[in-house]
Amino acid sequence: MTELVQEALGAHNMLVTLFLGLMVLYWLLVMVGALDFELDLFDFGDASTEVLDMTDSSTGPLSHAGGAWLTAGRFLGFSQVPIVVWGSFLVLFMWGISLVLNYRFNGVPGDRSVGTSLLLLLPNFVLSAVLTKIVTLPVGKLFAAMADADTEEETVLGRVGSVVSMEADETYGQLQINISGAPLLINVRTQPGATAIKKGESAKVISAGPDHQFYFIETAQPNALP
Repeated sequence: MTELVQEALGAHNMLVTLFLGLMVLYWLLVMVGALDFELDLFDFGDASTEVLDMTDSSTGPLSHAGGAWLTAGRFLGFSQVPIVVWGSFLVLFMWGISLVLNYRFNGVPGDRSVGTSLLLLLPNFVLSAVLTKIVTLPVGKLFAAMADADTEEETVLGRVGSVVSMEADETYGQLQINISGAPLLINVRTQPGATAIKKGESAKVISAGPDHQFYFIETAQPNALP
């Protein structure tokens, strides 16, 4: 244990240890509420459109930079998860791999070379980036599902549709909302104790249920605007 601490605090590992300390400090501040953790992903769709629209020659460097950023995001995986999550995994892997690489390929304890440790950062980053991408693949699917749920909620809240199930009550129901493109079909419930809404009647979406599995609705006037 003492040898591990000495290696981590040695000059050859001090850079990655510093980043690890900053990462731990960040998450501690998030846990105690001193910092907000932003779950939103970078809007790569809008960014790609912006890059394509940069036809002015004066914005050429910005266009190339934006395109490189988009490519890197897709290749390395930080377009699927929040950058702080991706960066935390990357720092954690780089710290562990740095200890191993320096222990195996950078002299002996007490006689490590800072120059060699800096050279080892390149293969370290490559390997850590690959491992980070692999680890964040399932995490990315979770965040994608959360983003889809948020988008759907923004789309349907306050909208009026027609009940397409036999009825909608506090245990089951389906509502069809006519939007541009294909109609949107969602699972709905009435508030506890409310009267069931019959098939074909209009209903308004008033709030999202637990985990976005369904939405609460109330009776709406047939001529209410969606």
